[in-house]
Amino acid sequence: MKRLLLSYPLGVHTPVYKDNPPVVIEQQSSIDQGDPYNQFIISSLNHNGTHIDAPWHFNPKGRKISEIPIDEFIFTHPVIIDIPKRDDELITKADLVPYEHQIAGADLLLIRTGFGSIRSSDPERYANHNPGLSASAAQYLMIFDSLRAIGIDMISAGAANHPEEAVAFHQTILGKGRVDGRYVMVIEDLNLNQDLSNIHKVYAIPLYIEGVDSSFATVFTED
Repeated sequence: MKRLLLSYPLGVHTPVYKDNPPVVIEQQSSIDQGDPYNQFIISSLNHNGTHIDAPWHFNPKGRKISEIPIDEFIFTHPVIIDIPKRDDELITKADLVPYEHQIAGADLLLIRTGFGSIRSSDPERYANHNPGLSASAAQYLMIFDSLRAIGIDMISAGAANHPEEAVAFHQTILGKGRVDGRYVMVIEDLNLNQDLSNIHKVYAIPLYIEGVDSSFATVFTED
């Protein structure tokens, strides 16, 4: 059995979206300094690094991350599609329609834009000029009943320089205003720059933190 890690380690060099505060890691006790053990204080916005947007992020009546059953984070019909995008470009319904047959029946849609290739080499550009998904893309994706989550190789599904589209996308995909309670989770800042042609199962396991909208996640595949 082969597994591939799709999430990035969280650290002080993790790129952060727009003006979000960075990750801070402080060593609280140190064996090298004479303490009996090593221990750290970690401070981070819950949307830094690889994380899952749960409904309450943009939906005032939506579920918080710790309210979602663990089974909903295990995906047995993942599909990956390539939609190359550059700085500040939007993924629209028109970009997704050619993949309709692949998306139908999928429970997780991974969208690879190629933008993740600059995460290490140009983190400022990665954080401030990311492509994003449009409101029309969200409306289109919500018609697929089997779809429970999408994952992207961008710091956010909302393009930093298209704030209105970013808000509209998240509100729609996370189910704001719906009476049926349906939503599609969003997994952001994934490492999709690898061969994912043979994946059969994906685990996107969040850190269950009470009272927050969304959370960090460890995401990995299983062939």
